[in-house]
Amino acid sequence: MATHPPRQRIKFSDIAIGQRFFDPISAEYFVKQSETLAAMVTGIGDGTIPDEFEADDILGIDE
Repeated sequence: MATHPPRQRIKFSDIAIGQRFFDPISAEYFVKQSETLAAMVTGIGDGTIPDEFEADDILGIDE
């Protein structure tokens, strides 16, 4: 059984551009690129294809 690092819950709007975060819906990590876009950097993501997020989406950042 894998252990996960402790995560702080945070809204997408509160994450800084360039910050890495965990999306619980896709169970993957992303890096915020703008106020509405982020790119997946784990799994099938290579950080080049942006995905839209809403300002009030709840995400996680590793502590």
